[in-house]
Amino acid sequence: MLTADTATLRTALLAAVTAVRPQPGPIAGDRSFADLGLDSLDRLVLVHTVEQATGVTVPDHVLAGARHVDDLLSYLDTVGPAADEDPAGPGAAETKLGVVDDGAVVGAGSRLWHQAQVAAGASIGADCTLGKGAYVGAGSQLGDRVKLGNYACVFGANIADDAMISPHAALLEDPAPRATTPDGRRKEHTDFNQCPVTVGRRATIGAGAMIAPGVTVGHDALVAIGAVVVRDVLPYALVAGNPARQCGWVCTCGGTLADTLRCPRCSRGYVRHGDELHLLGDPVDACDG
Repeated sequence: MLTADTATLRTALLAAVTAVRPQPGPIAGDRSFADLGLDSLDRLVLVHTVEQATGVTVPDHVLAGARHVDDLLSYLDTVGPAADEDPAGPGAAETKLGVVDDGAVVGAGSRLWHQAQVAAGASIGADCTLGKGAYVGAGSQLGDRVKLGNYACVFGANIADDAMISPHAALLEDPAPRATTPDGRRKEHTDFNQCPVTVGRRATIGAGAMIAPGVTVGHDALVAIGAVVVRDVLPYALVAGNPARQCGWVCTCGGTLADTLRCPRCSRGYVRHGDELHLLGDPVDACDG
């Protein structure tokens, strides 16, 4: 029979699971984290949420070994809240893994890994993920469910929903950057020329790729690893090299299209209209940004 304290801990755990990954129905305590769709980052966020709610610090070995809610519950039930300490007070565990500057906006459900930073004047949508050391500069606008890999840097870019910016990629903003003005004064953020990159919905920027200021990467496009992109990329286009050139087409699922413009991974088919590609069955004007 659960004690009142244990029941409270279970409620906090299940509420945290639902906050991280909404579930369609009640959650059994022995249902695995993998079955609930919780990846390693989700589990870390879950534990930090529970630490804030309970005032109990969960050691790394407990987190690493936990496979379902009951594993964490067993540990929390054994330790319990620290004596004479208000779980919501100064002794509560720190949960902010990254840094959100004053004046920045971060949407509901978005998660920041260690050392990620969102600068003042930047806006992050809902359910985004910023990897370790990722940076989002002033003026950047990210849609919902955008993923930034470790150490990706975004300077003033406009990134649509569901886009992926892979580790160590950089989206640049100033076409003629200098550290100082001609009279020797150190430049402030207002001194830089703003010519932001635009990334369309579901597009992917590969690891280590560099996107020059002012470039537009179309929806569902894929920029290859290490590419240096200095001109616009068409929707569904695959570009690679330095300078990047189009070398194929990709499906919305990410697979490279065959010569027949059909995806070997998911069987979606496409048709050419001039220089652009369209999904079969969609009207010509259905391309979204």
